Amino acid sequence: MSEAVLEARGLVTGYDEIPIVRGVDLAIRQGAVTCIIGPNGAGKSTAFKALMGLLRPWEGEILMKARSITHEAAHRRVGRGLAYVPQGRLVFPTMTVLENLEVGAFIFRRQPARIRDGLDRVLTLFPVLAGRRRQLAGTMSGGEQQMLAIGRGLMTSPEVLLLDEPSLGLSPKYVDLVFAKLIELKQAGFTVAMVEQKASRALQISDVGYVLNMGRVAFVGPAAELLANERVKRLYLGEGGEEPGAEMPGGPDDE
Repeated sequence: MSEAVLEARGLVTGYDEIPIVRGVDLAIRQGAVTCIIGPNGAGKSTAFKALMGLLRPWEGEILMKARSITHEAAHRRVGRGLAYVPQGRLVFPTMTVLENLEVGAFIFRRQPARIRDGLDRVLTLFPVLAGRRRQLAGTMSGGEQQMLAIGRGLMTSPEVLLLDEPSLGLSPKYVDLVFAKLIELKQAGFTVAMVEQKASRALQISDVGYVLNMGRVAFVGPAAELLANERVKRLYLGEGGEEPGAEMPGGPDDE
C-alpha cells in the first residue's frame, strides 16, 4: 500500500465546547481515492475542516508527508499541497469562470507558466468551462458551478484534493458527471479524499473507505470490502445503497 500523504491521529475537535470528532484516525494515501461516509452529524465535514486548518484540533495530530501541520494556518497548508472544495458550490458569482479559476491559483500569482498549466489541465478535464471563460459564475447551473468549484481546487495541482459532498444537491445528470470526473482524476494519479452522501457510489470508485458514526471511526478498510459488508450495508448504506437524508436544494440544474 502506498504511503500516507495526509494523516490524522487521535483527532478531537468540535464547535464551542461540543466535541464532534472524537479521536479519529485517518490515512489518505498517495494516488488513492478515499471516501468518508456515515450518517448526518457523524463528524465527516468537521474532520475535513480540521485537516484543512479551518478548525482547530483540540487533541491529536495532523501530518502531511510525516511532518506535523497541526498548528499551521490554512493558507500554509495550501502551499504544502492541500486543496479543499467545500460543500455548497461556493463560487464567486459576480466573477467570471476564468477569474474564479485564477483565484484558485493565487499562491502562484508570480508564476504565470504554472497558472497556464493549471488552466490547461482544468479546461481539459471540464470542457464545459472552456467555452464559458467570460461567463459570470452566478449565471451557471448548479452542476456547472460544481465543476467550476472542483476545477478551482485543482488549479494548484494539489498533493491532496479534499472534496466535501461533491454531488450534494445536483441533478442526476450532474451527479453522474461528478462521479465520472472523479474516476478521471483517479486515473490521472490524483490523490482524492471525499465526504459523500451517496455512499454506495462513492465506495464503488474508491480504494479505501471510512465509516464515521458519532464522531468515531466505526469501520475502515478497502472500499470493496465495505460495500460487501452486511452490517455496513444495513446500517450505513440504506435502502438502494444510499445514505438516508434529504437532498440540499440548489440552483437550477440542466436536466
